[in-house]
Amino acid sequence: MDGNGERAQVVVLGGGITGLLAGWHLRQQGYNPTVWEASAALGGWAQTLPWPGPAGEPGWLERGPQGLLVGRGGALDRLLRALAIELRPSRPRGPRWLGKAGRRHPGPASLAGVLRAPGLGLGGKLRMLAEPFIPAGSRPEETLHAFFARRLGEGFARELLPALVAGVLAAPPERLGLEAAPRLKRLEAHGGLVLGGLRTGLERTRQPVGGTGALAQALAERLGGVSTGRAAMALEPLPDGQWRIHGNGPHVEAGAVVLALPAPAAAGLLRPFAPGVAAELAAIPHLDLRVWHSRHPLVRGWERGLGLLVHPPEGRGLLGAVSFAADDPRGVPGLLQLCAYVGGAYPVDPALAAWPGVFRELRRWLPELDEAVQVREEACPGAFPLLEPGHGARVARVLQGVPPGLHWLGAARFGPGIPHLAEGVEVWASALPRVGLT
Repeated sequence: MDGNGERAQVVVLGGGITGLLAGWHLRQQGYNPTVWEASAALGGWAQTLPWPGPAGEPGWLERGPQGLLVGRGGALDRLLRALAIELRPSRPRGPRWLGKAGRRHPGPASLAGVLRAPGLGLGGKLRMLAEPFIPAGSRPEETLHAFFARRLGEGFARELLPALVAGVLAAPPERLGLEAAPRLKRLEAHGGLVLGGLRTGLERTRQPVGGTGALAQALAERLGGVSTGRAAMALEPLPDGQWRIHGNGPHVEAGAVVLALPAPAAAGLLRPFAPGVAAELAAIPHLDLRVWHSRHPLVRGWERGLGLLVHPPEGRGLLGAVSFAADDPRGVPGLLQLCAYVGGAYPVDPALAAWPGVFRELRRWLPELDEAVQVREEACPGAFPLLEPGHGARVARVLQGVPPGLHWLGAARFGPGIPHLAEGVEVWASALPRVGLT
């Protein structure tokens, strides 16, 4: 060392959920990781932020996911148990709707919603009932639209799937490959969407006490060695197989570096010595999302919360909305707290560039909604990687080309949801005793 640097066993670049998960699993494997996060806060999009009420009452909002999709015995379930994160009791949910053909319909995730689905005739409904008898497919580079058309019929894929996918992945199903929803392949391998769900266990949305951000907080508390406001400016390979990380402070030399960064940021660090890999990462599209949080007078019948999905492009860029239950401790007593999603891969009407236009569009589908008493916008640039058909081959090329001692992890590799990240990082870490970090 030249006296101006530090030494570390392994440095994890990125203090979002991916980086914190990597640090957690490294520590479980006996490594001593150091985590760098460029911003002032950990957790990436998975943060629970304070948002006081109109009279200064305590209140919070979710910057990203409103809850965690947990399957019993899955990677995320194991993680939550290991971290002793308490989950709020599951309770009945309020109404769920699909906005389509200019009016509100029961949500397609329920039996009533399917039976009354607009545009889906008797033949389409009978075709859906045949799903358990459809054999597993083996089509390369299949889109989400093609997958669901094959399993549930073209009617479902045309009439119901676009709103379901837009509300979760903010993109049309024709533009997304199966890599965007990794669980689908596993369900099909176990007999299909219905039988596979029964055999592998259903997933339910659960809310940690303290909000979704409690996951990042618990990981950071158990890790130690986590620094915020510390950005990596450049990576330098050294002759002895070590890596030098240059940042806004003393440089660090480490035996291994984990790139738990968005693909564009990882590409910038790799470009000087791995230009082919950098080009692959830089070519992954990312979607910008705008999220509007608002508080309104309570509406009778919505005490258990609500969910709305809008069939694109009828929402003119509005993808959907969801609200807290009235007794949710993150909200303000006596007010309905709503979260509306705009943009993603869909064009946005200029009228929805500001809250008045967003509110007018919401009122088209939720006419019971009164004027907001509080509004806050959270811009989410690059919130989702757009995992197009053939993305799996790109990931394979990246992993083959990453230099020894570097590890690339993240939503663009494992899928955009926290359950995907929990499972992917767990599998990556489980191989470390065999292959090591170099």
